[in-house]
Amino acid sequence: LSFDAGTSDDPAGKAGLANFTASLLTQGTESRSAPEIATEIERLGADIGAGAGVDFTNVFASSPSNVFPQTMALMADVVRNPAYAAEELDREKTQTLNGLRVQLSQPGPVSGLAAARAVFGEAPYALPGSGTPGTIPGLTREDLVAFHEGRYRPSQATLVFSGDITPEAAYALAEQAFGDWRDPAGTVATIDDPAGALLAPRIIVIDQPGAGQAAVVAALRSVARTDEAYFPLLVGNALMGGGFSARLSQEIRIKRGLSYGAGSGLGAREDEGILSASAQTRNDAVPQVAELILAEIARLSATTATEAELAPRRATLIGSFGRQLETVDGLGGLVANLALYGLPLTNLARYDDDVNGVTPEAIRAAAAEHLPASSASLVIVGDASVFLTALRAKYPNVEVVPLSSLNIDSVTLR
Repeated sequence: LSFDAGTSDDPAGKAGLANFTASLLTQGTESRSAPEIATEIERLGADIGAGAGVDFTNVFASSPSNVFPQTMALMADVVRNPAYAAEELDREKTQTLNGLRVQLSQPGPVSGLAAARAVFGEAPYALPGSGTPGTIPGLTREDLVAFHEGRYRPSQATLVFSGDITPEAAYALAEQAFGDWRDPAGTVATIDDPAGALLAPRIIVIDQPGAGQAAVVAALRSVARTDEAYFPLLVGNALMGGGFSARLSQEIRIKRGLSYGAGSGLGAREDEGILSASAQTRNDAVPQVAELILAEIARLSATTATEAELAPRRATLIGSFGRQLETVDGLGGLVANLALYGLPLTNLARYDDDVNGVTPEAIRAAAAEHLPASSASLVIVGDASVFLTALRAKYPNVEVVPLSSLNIDSVTLR
């Protein structure tokens, strides 16, 4: 059951609200305590959970077919009648804050958080969906109840069944679980531009004295999932950083031994997403690795790939997609994503053709239009005393932020 409500819908100053609203669904309802829900799930041999993504929230339920009606009834209860007990919220806040403190001491996670800020500024896509140390303590039960009432409504939901079930049985179960569910009064507030305005690139160094390694990330705006350039950029990203034999790994790890791993990711969303390319390396190798990453982004639009390069990358994408189709959960998730993005379900059968149909020329053209290396922000987290002088010689406007004073809630990171 997927809702058109994600972490980008968090109100200002309440980052993490969508995440907590989803994660606490199974931690008690008006008629069941959290232990009672856990016991029932175990008795059924079921799995029920929820999570908020950037654009959407997914609630999932799976179980053996012979007890699926009972599993659906339990799922409907957690979706429609969450208790949001104060003690459960406090426990979840403490756990999340503890996890965040660990993340904010590590170069890799810190670089990703800062890169999102550099690319999206003060727009909704800029903040981590888990929330921040500055926003989580202020979240209240009343916040969760209001978000649930405003966003978890049937007009904003898509229900997908997959597995050993007929359409007739699925409709009957849906009617039984949700047939009398109605939207509450009031309209849903919408955010028309969660990616915000296109921003000038930034060069950011987050200084972590004594760090054994540095994280280097180059990030820039990409495209929405529905954009025609999605598949050319998907294959282009796979070519650049989608595996051990991709270009970034070849140049940084295999040829030069500067990192144990280098790669890239394409985050296509409801609005324009983000492409990031990253590696962890020695502090003294930071300037070289940064230039290699930026060079590979530029190479996507400066040169035309060979068919020999593209063949294994296409095969990897198609193989991964095929493995998702082979599982009940994977198939249901793919169908839900297509529905939520407003894409035809026939795209499932066309995926192989869409990937195989991407030509080297299409990758180059899409990268030239959407991924100019000159628009990439560069974020480095590490011991700045080792590399800052060399980096500043090339980038005089570099921003330096001590990790000890890092503030993810601020666009300046201070």
